[in-house]
Amino acid sequence: MAKIRNLSLVLSRMTTERQHIRIGFIGDVSFNDDYVPLLEAGTDPFVEVRPALMRHDFVIGNLECMAKGVGENLDKRPRIGTTLQALQALKGLNLGLVTLATNHFYDNLEKGFNRTIQQLAQDGIASIGASSNQQNQYVPYVLEKKGWRIGFLNYVHPDTHPKIPPSAKVYPNYYKPDRVCSDIQKLKPSVDRVVVLLHWGGKTDYGYFPHAEQVAEAKQMISAGADAIVGCHTHSFQTHDSFNGKPVYYSLGNFCFADIKCDDGGFFAVRENGKKSAILSLTFSEKEVESEIYPFYNQNLILKPKKSLASEFSRWQLAYKFIKLMPFGFKFYYWALRRVEPIFYYSQIHQISLASIAFKKFKRSICLE
Repeated sequence: MAKIRNLSLVLSRMTTERQHIRIGFIGDVSFNDDYVPLLEAGTDPFVEVRPALMRHDFVIGNLECMAKGVGENLDKRPRIGTTLQALQALKGLNLGLVTLATNHFYDNLEKGFNRTIQQLAQDGIASIGASSNQQNQYVPYVLEKKGWRIGFLNYVHPDTHPKIPPSAKVYPNYYKPDRVCSDIQKLKPSVDRVVVLLHWGGKTDYGYFPHAEQVAEAKQMISAGADAIVGCHTHSFQTHDSFNGKPVYYSLGNFCFADIKCDDGGFFAVRENGKKSAILSLTFSEKEVESEIYPFYNQNLILKPKKSLASEFSRWQLAYKFIKLMPFGFKFYYWALRRVEPIFYYSQIHQISLASIAFKKFKRSICLE
């Protein structure tokens, strides 16, 4: 089980022993819509969580937003993008690596993707998961630091619906369980540790628990040699597991994400549980890997440490353990989630409140509409 600490305590508890290496992970990073003018005006939304990031030996984030291209964009809804100037805020997050195998990497076509890669390179940030050079597809990233060699693999799951035309000249790493396990086994002999970074969980968007098939496949990846698995995509900070002492965090939720405003007037709001997340810290030593999380809350686009989230995440973790013990626990959870999600989706598409939907249903039930 992860140790949960307040971000304000991070400075006093970080280890500096050379036999350890501490790597930080953050969830979906998207400087879209309202983040653009905020960042371009020089406002720093991350100042209160920066101490936790800066004290890591290396930080990895899931980059959801590509720079806007010039001219056409992908015919997709929702589509997100940002500007090159806003992207420069990534430097302040102490990021050494970003993952690109997402469902939004091609939103702004090749021009947007290539502009993003150029900006990342200019800022000294490496990337993995998608490339405009097909020869670099599925190539792992190997971190060499403090005497360690740690290999990272990144994939996007089809259930997150990456929309990529056959003619696209950008090549993502697609998730297939056999492929992932094979890649782990190939990489393992040449590195000290293997970390798998996944964009998955499309069946449980905004849910607190992973899908049962994710749990089974995570076990397979650990058996193949993975030393940690870290996921993203669901927008919600999900529960976690540990198999053979190896941590599996199914989704870190949003690090920063603004409401999406579509060109046609549609609106996709970030829900309440999409504003609650944490920085994940994995400390690798010769014998084990330890995990800690540092919870924070997105308050009007500003990230603020929030100690009370520790107990909330712990309650969901206890509920997850109970669900796994129930004969039909997962099935009941998915049944409920499938019925709640369409309501949220409908309210976003039509820009009406959940209360209005409930009132309409009530009127229909008594034949007033």
